[in-house]
Amino acid sequence: MKSKKALMLGAAMMASCFVSAFALAEPTLPTLTPGTVDQAVIDAMKPGGTLTPVPIPDDVLQKLLDAKNGKVKPATQAAKSAPFNTAVNVLKKPSQANLKSAAVAAFEPLFPTLDINTLYTISDVQTGQEFPYHFNLPNNARVLMQLINQSAGSDMSLTLFRDDGQGNPQFIATSDNPGNTDEYLDGVLPAGDYYWFMVAKAASNGQFSFGVAVDSNIDAFEPNDTAQTAFVLPDSMNKVSGNLDNANDVDYFDFKAVRGQSVSMYLAGDESGSRNQWIFDRFDGVNWITVPAGSTSTYPSVAPGTTVKVRVRANPAVVQDPSKYYQLSLGSTPRLNTHDVKGDNIVRVPVGEMPLATQTARLLNWSTQWSDSTGAPLLGVTPVLRVDNHFIDFNYRWVDYQATTNSAGVSNATANIGTCFGDYHTVINDSSTGVPYKWDTTYNQGGWRIELAEFPGVGVGGANVQYVSLGHICTQTIVH
Repeated sequence: MKSKKALMLGAAMMASCFVSAFALAEPTLPTLTPGTVDQAVIDAMKPGGTLTPVPIPDDVLQKLLDAKNGKVKPATQAAKSAPFNTAVNVLKKPSQANLKSAAVAAFEPLFPTLDINTLYTISDVQTGQEFPYHFNLPNNARVLMQLINQSAGSDMSLTLFRDDGQGNPQFIATSDNPGNTDEYLDGVLPAGDYYWFMVAKAASNGQFSFGVAVDSNIDAFEPNDTAQTAFVLPDSMNKVSGNLDNANDVDYFDFKAVRGQSVSMYLAGDESGSRNQWIFDRFDGVNWITVPAGSTSTYPSVAPGTTVKVRVRANPAVVQDPSKYYQLSLGSTPRLNTHDVKGDNIVRVPVGEMPLATQTARLLNWSTQWSDSTGAPLLGVTPVLRVDNHFIDFNYRWVDYQATTNSAGVSNATANIGTCFGDYHTVINDSSTGVPYKWDTTYNQGGWRIELAEFPGVGVGGANVQYVSLGHICTQTIVH
């Protein structure tokens, strides 16, 4: 193996040239990065037993060597983005229960399986020995692979392979520092089956330890830790939910304004008020500019095809909590072109009695039409009709009814606001049928507004006029 050193280093450099990212629905193989061992992570790993070297079948060894020496092309995949007429809706972090292992049910690893988050030790190591072992990642995860505590005079290399599920190893990366310097590989990997492949280039009754620390508390858009591996969002107004899995994590996102449309962005926290966990930046082409918390930011127009870049990073003044999730809005600035909200068939309370713009007994039939600044329809966004059908005090008690826009940017839906007991009582004179009637009526006063789930501050109702008045008719009876 000594003569392979240059080839091993060359293969590692070759692998580093492949840029990888996650497609919208399918993870790819990222390039892991060699660096300095995080001793705190290693200390937290449970100790493993002392292992015995395992002989490698010649054909399997040749597969590993071919992969490591560049004769097998690393699996790569370009990121995908949906065209503007493809359904988008809200992109959410999938539950880890749905991020199952990529291995097939009948998969049998080529080498003995070891546990993750465990540090193993091998002793009596001699020059030329190879040590292959298998581990499984049940979920997408950030990993720290390490080969440490080498004896004096030892010189080990560490290589990572992924199995395609059919016993075919695919080269990912190598760490090969001089002498007995620690080796490690760090990055984000998709669920699947992997192999350590460790080679003793120099050793005489030596000893070393190795393992892989795994953190599955990552969001669905990793790896997007650099501007080059930014997650590309589809052509719509998008809302994504993500987290920072440590204080050094940075999440990058891109959006291409294919028509030169206006582009808007906003970052929110969760209901617990976690917004101060993060700093939100946009790239102006030269510098990263911080968007103040609670503020939206909009590019009114850009050249067609311009890519707008943003990032979310940790606030150094706050202790990071990976369980907190930010809500990022990024994409075409939404424009509400038309809307309509109508009640069902009742006798209306006169304006002189109480000015109630919309009146209904049970149902509200509502519709909207949305586009970007160029007039192109926004498909897959989520209009929300918010209804408080009974004003009791100065606090609103909104009930939300959601819809989704179609390829024309149109939504149509019906909201059933239920029955009621009226605070107000009146008798209404009505002769709309040609016959005069008196309608004994009870009703409540309320209001409605329309918002967009993906982006704040657009719709019907705002800071100045907060709602459209609503009359909820509780009972109507003809009296003589």
